Amino acid sequence: MSYGEVRPKMVGLFDYYVWFKKNWAKIGFILAIYLFTLLIFIVRDCNFILFVLLLHTPVYMLHQTEEYVFPGGFREFFITRIYGLSKNAKVLSDDFIFYLNVILIWIVLPAFAMLSTINYAYALWIPYFSLFAGVAHVALSIKARTVYNPGLVVSLLLNIPIGLWSIIYFMNIGLLDEPFLNPYMVIGLVINMSLPVLGIIMYKKYMRKA
Repeated sequence: MSYGEVRPKMVGLFDYYVWFKKNWAKIGFILAIYLFTLLIFIVRDCNFILFVLLLHTPVYMLHQTEEYVFPGGFREFFITRIYGLSKNAKVLSDDFIFYLNVILIWIVLPAFAMLSTINYAYALWIPYFSLFAGVAHVALSIKARTVYNPGLVVSLLLNIPIGLWSIIYFMNIGLLDEPFLNPYMVIGLVINMSLPVLGIIMYKKYMRKA
């Protein structure tokens, strides 16, 4: 290299992390398509129960895509229509949204689904989580008095129907005795209810600083 020549910048792991953090929802859309293909053509014939449980991961990735990419704007909707604040209010940070969505949906959901190969009881809460997540978007529209909020379409077309179908399937094969009066429903509901609780905590934290 001659004197004065600028060395090309080396791309390290941190740079990939920053890129991933910025584009996670877009990546999720592509990953969801891959997972749907893998589940339908391979997993479904090998282990149908595992197929049903894992199916909720790409479904929720599409849910995230609607919330944050196409059309996106869920954070702004939540800040303005639920919190009643300016859309520029720094109440829900990029870090909060990133870690919450990636850890819960990309890691916890498929991890517990895979644990079902040891014991189905580890993962029977997943359909309830997906179902209640869809119902939550209906409740958000009612509270905000609006026809649409980002995530509602996937909730109505995928989260709620597939959640209900999964519950009915598990009842038919004897894994569930009751559709809703069971501990798995409680777990799915509690995890969903923890999300608005986190939202309230973030809101109160922001208002104390305002």
